[in-house]
Parts: sequence; structure tokens; C-alpha cells
Amino acid sequence: MLDVKYDVFGSLENNCYLITDTATGKSALVDCTEDSQKMRNFIGDCELEYILLTHGHFDHIAGVKGIRELTGAKVVISSEDSPMLSSSKASLAAFCGAQQNNTDADMIVGDGDTITLGESIIRVISTPGHTKGGLCYICDDKIFTGDTLFFCSCGRTDFPGGSSAEILKSLKKIADLKGNLKVYPGHDRVSTLDFERANNPYMK
Repeated sequence: MLDVKYDVFGSLENNCYLITDTATGKSALVDCTEDSQKMRNFIGDCELEYILLTHGHFDHIAGVKGIRELTGAKVVISSEDSPMLSSSKASLAAFCGAQQNNTDADMIVGDGDTITLGESIIRVISTPGHTKGGLCYICDDKIFTGDTLFFCSCGRTDFPGGSSAEILKSLKKIADLKGNLKVYPGHDRVSTLDFERANNPYMK
């Protein structure tokens, strides 16, 4: 079973999630907006095994290099978005005046892969549209959707690599998942899958 803690970081108000396997205390960070004292306090002294990246835009990866060096956590991302870890152009940092702290991936994952965190199994699903390599992570009754699915909305598709057709397919894929999963998005408020199925215009 997973325990979830989250806070908001950076000027774009990104949600970052610290997820912990309650049986073992092993943890993972979902997205890493910054390497700041606030982020380090957020992580605390937990046993951080992974940094799970939903995609490679700068506001989700800017803190990865520092937190990886601090904790030894393995960086997990899709093959399509992995070049963003070392390219300010690909991550859009260069276009937004943001700092790019180049790093690389430790684990490349894709649709159907699983990650073991203590006694918890995290399932990876591929959800392109916002970026070519967008991912969601599912464990127990929780789904971490990055910038694919938001509260009553979805991620932008007008950046390089974005596709409105692909994000609609990805949203249908999420809508077709079984159960009323709790939705933890990359921005804005937490929701539920039943609520989004009923109210999100992009999922109808």
C-alpha cells in the first residue's frame, strides 16, 4: 500500500508527490520541479529509491540532477522523453528562461512495465499527447497523470512533440481503466477518475 504526500513547487505551480510503500518505508518522488531547500525538506530523510518522471518538460525535471546526487535515487523516464534530460531546447527550458541542469536516465520504461517499490508494484502506462513520451504511474487505487489529465482538463498539445489526437487517445485509455482511481495530476487539484469520466469534456 502506498502513502502519498504532495506539495506545490515552482512558478508554474507543479505538484510533486512523495510516495512511500507503507510496509517497507521505501519511497519514490513523482516529478522533481526543483532542487531547493523546500524540496529537500519535503523529501526529508526517507529512503528515496526512484525519481519517476511523467515527462521531460523543464518544470518537471529541473531538480532531478541535484536530488539524484543527494539521494542516489534512480531516474525513470520514457525513451521518447529521455533526451529532454540533457537538452534545454527539448525540455523547453531555453524558451522559458529556465535553468537546465543536465542529467540522464537510469531506467527507461514504457507501456506495461512495472517498478517494484518495497512491496508495492507500480504499473507504467504510456500516455503520449502532451509530449511524445508521456507516462502515467498506477499503484493501488492511485494514478499519477503528469500533464496528461488535469481536473476537468488536459495538457497542452501545442508544444513540440504534442498531439491533440494522441492526447485524446491517451485520455480514453485512462478513462477505460477499471475502478475509481484517485487522480494525482501534475498541476491543479487532485480528483477521481469517476469525476473526470463524468465531467471532463476531453474524456467524453
